[in-house]
Amino acid sequence: MKNKNIYTKLLLAGSLCLMSGALSSCNDFLTLLPTNQLPEENFWQDESDLDNVRASGYDKLAQPATITKIIQWGELRADNLTLNSISNTDISYLQDAVLQPNNSMFDWSAFYAGINYCNLVLEKGAEMTTPGKEVDPGFTRSDYTKYQAEMTALRSLYYFYLVKSFRDVPYITSSIRTDEQALSIKPAATPGVAILGDCIAQLEAVVNYAPDNYGDNSENKGRFTKKSVNALIADMSLWRACMLKDYMSKEQSTYVNTTDVAATDEQGNATSGYKTADGTTIDNSYCNAQSKIYLEKAKDYAQRVIKQMQDDRDKRIRESTSVVSDEEKNQKYPLYLNDRNSTVITDNAYSKNFGQQNSDESILELQYDGSVTKSTYYNSLYSSYSNNSFVPGTMTLSNVLTSSASTVNPTTGFGKTDLRLIETCYYPSSEASKPISKFIARTVDTGNSEDLTSQQGFSGVSARTSESMDAHWPVYRLTDIMLIKAEAIARLAIVNGVSTDAQKTELLEGFELTNEIFKRNNPALVTTAEAKTNTNKKDLGCSRLDGDAYCKDDKGNINKTGSDLLNLVYRERQREFVGEGKRWYDLVRQAEYSYVSDNKSTSSALAFGSFKSQVTSRLSKLLSLYNPIYVEELKVNGVGYTEGGKLVQNPIWERYTKN
Repeated sequence: MKNKNIYTKLLLAGSLCLMSGALSSCNDFLTLLPTNQLPEENFWQDESDLDNVRASGYDKLAQPATITKIIQWGELRADNLTLNSISNTDISYLQDAVLQPNNSMFDWSAFYAGINYCNLVLEKGAEMTTPGKEVDPGFTRSDYTKYQAEMTALRSLYYFYLVKSFRDVPYITSSIRTDEQALSIKPAATPGVAILGDCIAQLEAVVNYAPDNYGDNSENKGRFTKKSVNALIADMSLWRACMLKDYMSKEQSTYVNTTDVAATDEQGNATSGYKTADGTTIDNSYCNAQSKIYLEKAKDYAQRVIKQMQDDRDKRIRESTSVVSDEEKNQKYPLYLNDRNSTVITDNAYSKNFGQQNSDESILELQYDGSVTKSTYYNSLYSSYSNNSFVPGTMTLSNVLTSSASTVNPTTGFGKTDLRLIETCYYPSSEASKPISKFIARTVDTGNSEDLTSQQGFSGVSARTSESMDAHWPVYRLTDIMLIKAEAIARLAIVNGVSTDAQKTELLEGFELTNEIFKRNNPALVTTAEAKTNTNKKDLGCSRLDGDAYCKDDKGNINKTGSDLLNLVYRERQREFVGEGKRWYDLVRQAEYSYVSDNKSTSSALAFGSFKSQVTSRLSKLLSLYNPIYVEELKVNGVGYTEGGKLVQNPIWERYTKN
């Protein structure tokens, strides 16, 4: 069908089956399934039925087509990667900020299909375990609460991607089960800031039901646990805080909570604006106060995750039968360490996180086995490996990230000692724009960690071939959570100032969180004091390794600000998460926070990136940073397109809409 109505694609015939086709009983059942309804009395009979649909929710997200959209929306609009061939007009238009609503790149139907799986599990699980009416004696309400936490989190993650990409979207929390139902509903868009608020409240209500351990490491990393639910709350809270900032002065601002009501006067007549359910007026004063609350929430939930991972690390050390170094025992954050005493090293952190996978630093990653399920999108978008060489795909690494590689601590991009330089790209390539090796490489070795740009800088690699692409998709890992906390600290310091001892201590912690990640990835660097006393290290001194002294003057007074920290966090995030679908979203989040104070301009946010002048001109308004609604959606639920339609095109992209 040409019109790709999301609501007819949510759960119609065949959509209950797992991607792998492993459910033969489900396949048999579906051969008899009418196209307009599900004979539910023949299906939801025991926990395994519920668990199969639960698994389908993850499978839908892990499909290469779905992840490709996340990369397009969250990475390719940004400045980390550059188009390898201008013949790809879709990506060329995307990077030139000419977003065309008729492009299927903006089709969000897969996300709503995944959401519907979650809604089904939540609804049917509750029905199946109603006290006194259980359909499976071995499946009780207490068993269901684990599914409730997991599916609430997965549904929230789906919505999080949609909000970050489109801002205001339909918010559907009940399942669609028939063709007639799918065709009849025409929901309006709900403000993204309200969706995030509702999702966070739901997650906080169920987080303690989430399992700590499924009994298998791939399950612990591939499904939502208490740790990954906390991570999602931290991330969504940071985003909501930025969206709330001066919200009522932004374009198309309405309400900020799903429970808000239209304002009325004393006689009950409608007036302009909204009020909370308890009668508080929704204005910038309210929104900015809430913004601070959510920054605190982001910081606190990030710390919960870090503490959980620290406890896990300490337990591993206690139970380890191998010799554990004093540095590993005493480090404040449970990061993998790289050898700081040799110039010839294997990048331990990369091989554990991206080679072996499901690492100790991993919090949530989508799983691929390289056989039944393959992450082929890495090969098509980034590169492939054959004949001992990396072959560029659609994208290559932007020169912005390699142009200052002769220094040790550039503001933007990789320095000559930053292992992420050779983790991310095949630097020895003769091409000016380097092939992306991240995810394709399993291990990375260097013969000269003091200068990775030298002939010995990249000394060896083992890599995945396209026939065995089992690279996982990282949703959250430890460094992400560390930088979420550091960003929340930075934004709170900007708002509150840094005058009390507690505020100073917190700011120092923010720099420490950021600099520890930089230190791990630059094992050859030394403190400035060591560089002064060691002739062999004089060119490797870096003040970022100086601890608290990095933030203090000669008299011991802090001479750094929240803005300094925020800038450092954004530069570190750019280096750390290349190719992971986060870069564009980082810039949008900053734009949400600073838009009004920058005279309703995205200039300060885009200044964190490197864009052509014509691109920044096209992206000057906040709504321009979000995607257009796919025109096929408007044909079935658009104002002016169909009777009863409620969706309105993003006005920035209306001029490119082709009916």
